[in-house]
Amino acid sequence: MLWYLLKTWAGKEEELVKTIHRAVPQEMYEECFVIYQERIWRKQQKSIVHREPLFSGCVFLTCKGQRFSRLFFEYLERIPDMAIGKACGAWTAFPMMGEDAEFLAEISGREHVVSLSYVQRDEAGKVCKISDPLHSCKEQIVRYQFKKRYAMVRHRLWGEEQAIVLGIMLEEDAELKH
Repeated sequence: MLWYLLKTWAGKEEELVKTIHRAVPQEMYEECFVIYQERIWRKQQKSIVHREPLFSGCVFLTCKGQRFSRLFFEYLERIPDMAIGKACGAWTAFPMMGEDAEFLAEISGREHVVSLSYVQRDEAGKVCKISDPLHSCKEQIVRYQFKKRYAMVRHRLWGEEQAIVLGIMLEEDAELKH
């Protein structure tokens, strides 16, 4: 399975996905999607779960093989709106490395949503338990921001070190999930 990263303007991710779903026959690609993450907002001492794109301006596309991906992009070039969009920089496509695709598939699952990770602290305030998806990259955690309910992970993605912010929940948030 080949993965491609389609870069578009921030906030236009779903628009690009809908355009591809509407304009391109499904047999030319496997999936076209945005990877979302769950985050918690703390508002007036209440926890509110919401979803937001994990990578702003990024749409992901999967194809069965090189032949299908070539046909897909040739087909896109023939759609006037897509050709104009590409010419004016509304979107660009990049092939992804296998290890990048594996990492993203692992943390986001079949639904392409990075769910909240449960983080438990001991009496001293040190982290003693982490659930998936954060557990799968626990060696790469560089910091926790408990008040803002996130952990920052450093991971090599797209050929360079990336700081990825993943949502966490604590004991006081347990009524939200699990």
